[in-house]
Amino acid sequence: MDPLATFNAIAQLKAGLGPIGSALQMVVATVGVLTMAAALVPAARPYRATVLGSLAAVLVAGECVLAWFHWQLYWAMVVVDPATGLVSGHVAAPLWIESEKLHVWALLVAVMGVLMRRQRSELLAGVTFFAGFLAVGGALIGQPFTNPLPSLISQYVGYLKAMSVGGQVAAQAFYGMESARQFYYNAWFMWVHPPLLFFSYGAFVISFVATVRMIAERHSSFETTAYRWARLGYLSLTAGMLLGLPWALMSWQGEAWWWSGKVNMSIMMWVLYTAYLHARLYLRTNGMWKAVAIIAVISFAILVLTYVATYVVPGAHSYAAAETGRALAALAGGGA
Repeated sequence: MDPLATFNAIAQLKAGLGPIGSALQMVVATVGVLTMAAALVPAARPYRATVLGSLAAVLVAGECVLAWFHWQLYWAMVVVDPATGLVSGHVAAPLWIESEKLHVWALLVAVMGVLMRRQRSELLAGVTFFAGFLAVGGALIGQPFTNPLPSLISQYVGYLKAMSVGGQVAAQAFYGMESARQFYYNAWFMWVHPPLLFFSYGAFVISFVATVRMIAERHSSFETTAYRWARLGYLSLTAGMLLGLPWALMSWQGEAWWWSGKVNMSIMMWVLYTAYLHARLYLRTNGMWKAVAIIAVISFAILVLTYVATYVVPGAHSYAAAETGRALAALAGGGA
């Protein structure tokens, strides 16, 4: 492997994504704003389904562009053992990490909203607003098309620099890159665990919207809809968390990962949704619907805080920790 040639190949990939990515990011943000406006303006009610479908189509198009970029990146990111010169493998970056998380969440909510628009059209305004809000956040904050996979690319560029230096520096960089490849990016858990969680997040959005309508109108049909979507999300959340446990045990050996803010917030969210589903068994008890509604709202609030915790709360399961590690790796690379 020629480190300089590989570095240039990755730079060309990012440059190739640039013009398309900038335009697509602007389109996603614009359609997202229009989607939010359609949800808030009563006169736009007849067009909400069309606007939401348009947003879903734009997000799918964006996901296709990102899939192309990831595929090209897979072939460019080769990990070579400096001791033997043999290729250990390629880095397979999933489509739901780093700057792409909000985009995926928005896509799922938009698609779910399109699928349920005829059954519960009353919820279309709330679901449309959430989908547009997440799309705008994904485009303006995540910036998946103009600043794709910053941590992964930075880590791999640091690995390439170390490979050009050789010696012990290259051996240490290889160990770090290969560990990330095996236990994080290429691990089969990564291709199952996060998608299950994001699916549950999408279902919980619709459940929350139905809960708010139930509180506002006190109609049992909204409560039933909220329960059905919460049940679907709960099954996906539980499966995702159960799969996350062996992954954590394998990947974070020697680390006190159970103290991670994200992990504890996720457990709290699961406990609250468990309490919600359990409390609903006594829904016919006098005044119980209020308790169920309160638990549902708190559960969704914890879901939002769980997502935010990934970026602001340090810990093993933290993007903030990854950013710190990336900065230290960059400093080490610069010093070398």
